[in-house]
Amino acid sequence: MGADNVDIFKHIVFRLPSLPVQIAAMVGLSPIYATLTYVALNEFAPVELQPWVVPVGAFVIFLAPFLVAAELFYHALPDYPRHWSYFLALTTQLFLFIYALILSGADTGLNAWRIVWLALITVSLANVMVLTVSVGPERLRRIVPLSLVQPLLLIGTFQFFIGRNVGVSEASLLVNFGVLLVVVAVLVGFLKLFDYLIGSNADVSAFALTSGLLKGERSALDLGYPARPDVQTLTVDNGRELTLAAPWIHPGPLGGFGGGELSSEVIDELNDAGTGFFLHVPCTHKEDLADPADVTKVVDAIGNPETVSAASRLHAAEYDDLEFYGRTIDGKKIVFFEAEGIDDYHPGVFMRDVSKDDVLLVDMHNHHIHAELDREIQYGTEEADRLKRCFDDFLEQLEGAETFPYSAGFAVDCGDHPLMALVEEVGGQRTLVFGVDTNGITDDLRAQRERFKGEFDEVILFSTDTHASVHDLANMDDFDIETVTNTVRRAADRISDARIGLTNDRTDRLRLLKLDYSGLVFSVNILIRLVIISLAAFYVFLVLWVF
Repeated sequence: MGADNVDIFKHIVFRLPSLPVQIAAMVGLSPIYATLTYVALNEFAPVELQPWVVPVGAFVIFLAPFLVAAELFYHALPDYPRHWSYFLALTTQLFLFIYALILSGADTGLNAWRIVWLALITVSLANVMVLTVSVGPERLRRIVPLSLVQPLLLIGTFQFFIGRNVGVSEASLLVNFGVLLVVVAVLVGFLKLFDYLIGSNADVSAFALTSGLLKGERSALDLGYPARPDVQTLTVDNGRELTLAAPWIHPGPLGGFGGGELSSEVIDELNDAGTGFFLHVPCTHKEDLADPADVTKVVDAIGNPETVSAASRLHAAEYDDLEFYGRTIDGKKIVFFEAEGIDDYHPGVFMRDVSKDDVLLVDMHNHHIHAELDREIQYGTEEADRLKRCFDDFLEQLEGAETFPYSAGFAVDCGDHPLMALVEEVGGQRTLVFGVDTNGITDDLRAQRERFKGEFDEVILFSTDTHASVHDLANMDDFDIETVTNTVRRAADRISDARIGLTNDRTDRLRLLKLDYSGLVFSVNILIRLVIISLAAFYVFLVLWVF
């Protein structure tokens, strides 16, 4: 998943603690921060504070401003989740504590005053940056005032308890607050500049894309090239019909953008009026849909093949790190494969001279769900040629394979994470194909596959390579094995004489990202790093300027 550029969402946004935990942390950390600040100031600063400062400081400095801000972020930005709001407040609460420790080392009143304002500026900048990325730049007019709530409350607290007693004038506060506003304005200018640079190169707003992913919005990308991709259909009919759709389109880019929800939407459509599932073919993100509405065209291209009542046994072959499983039906071939450590393949690697009318090739995509795969096999490379030779050799092995009467049973469960089981009996051989609508396989699914091997001659486990949910990409560590077992049992109980067929059709005209995907990814990757470097340099300049 390294190539999918979702690590920041996986490791930060979607692994946040629950809201009760965050509230408890904010309340619990306040007296801890206040106590440590009290000890540090008394130990290192030329002041002597009284113990009563600890409970007062815990409430008015480390708790109230951040609790108020967390609730304001949530209520003033309705699409900003409350647990995100509290996490942001917890983060800025930590920043303030760090600056309080730094303050204890100030050797003069002037330096202490500068540290106080640098702390307030840091809190404001963090709020502006995070909120803009989360809800989009179109909310900046609301984000900027909200980001100033904590600094204003802290300034008011300072002036009430300390400032007026040591002669700090309101005019001085206004001047320094004006500096804070200038710094915030500079940051807003930076953000707009970076968004413009990405948009001018990739024709998409990076902040709109990011906030859309975070909020789970559906949106078309104004990118891509016209295409009419193939959609292969495998049908199994034992009195009931199972439709397996294999569009030559990659699920992605992510979430509601483009075809990120392709597999789940196809599965939903197939099971509205019948029974079906999604098969992932070997292709790359350059075959992503640009517009989620085009899923309808994919569904419309799902065919109704002619079926036969005989098939060959399932043959298997292993070529070092490459595994193939396949059978023939009426001269056509259905092949499943997996290559260790490889994420995606250019569509021409395997199928450049193979008719999709005659061969269905399914990428099992059964690597570990949290494996960071970034290997993509490009057409015309040595590795592509090696894989192609292995594939051609396996197809030759299937040529002329003896056929036998075909029996099958199947079941599909359309729960939170849909899964499909197909049990086939051919020529005395009993096989299981089961797949899940995930991006990779969990440890418990792998263990269940091993247990199934005691019941079946061959077991094929695949995932759909879905990109529908960033949350699942980040957090899925296990699967509902009881549901898997029950689904396979239902499929086995329904075995009867069956017919099987394969056909291929093309969609109506739609847009695939193609080269625009590379432009999007490269632009975002480069400019994200540029943003980080520039903001770091800007902050260093800010520190030097303040001091």
